[in-house]
Amino acid sequence: MKELWEQAILPYNLPFTILLGLVVVYWLLTLLGAIGFDSVDGDLDVPDGPEGLGDLPSAMLRVVNAGAVPLTIVLSVLILAMWIISILLNYYLNPGHSLLIAGGFLIIGFILAVVATKIITQPLVPLMRKLKDAEDAAPVLGEIGVVRSIQLDCSYGQVEVQRPDGAPAILNARLSPDSEPVPRGNPVAVISMDEATGIYLVRALPASLPID
Repeated sequence: MKELWEQAILPYNLPFTILLGLVVVYWLLTLLGAIGFDSVDGDLDVPDGPEGLGDLPSAMLRVVNAGAVPLTIVLSVLILAMWIISILLNYYLNPGHSLLIAGGFLIIGFILAVVATKIITQPLVPLMRKLKDAEDAAPVLGEIGVVRSIQLDCSYGQVEVQRPDGAPAILNARLSPDSEPVPRGNPVAVISMDEATGIYLVRALPASLPID
């Protein structure tokens, strides 16, 4: 473990170690409900067909399935892969800690990490498509859910809505600006959805209201 730590904080590995630390913090906060799962995800419009191939960023996004799998998952896998590959390449092939050699490994490592990310995220593509189709087929407007995050207010929060079939829907939700924050576990009603952001507007319900 000590040897791994020493490798992780070497100058050419340290940036990936820091990024990996941020990834771990993000997922911990997500599990605690402090931030929304899609809080850093954008609405990625990754073009299909030849017209997208001339756009290098779009082509790269397509390669790693960023248009079909949430960006947070893709970035997490990519950063983890780059961290592992950088440490292994430099540990076994750069014992002299040459920055020049490490720079060459950076390019090789990125290519290998992209390939690894593609392979790892590919099985998630049909799953994410199925989940999206289920969300589109089962609208939640007018439904009652419970606050899943630590609290829900006008700036952030998550709500869980039970579905008749399948897993519950986890929604990024907000209260109106003049509403009091609602703590975790309290019921809310889903009022509307912002088409531009995909964020739902909800209103608080009495805490004693039973949830089916």
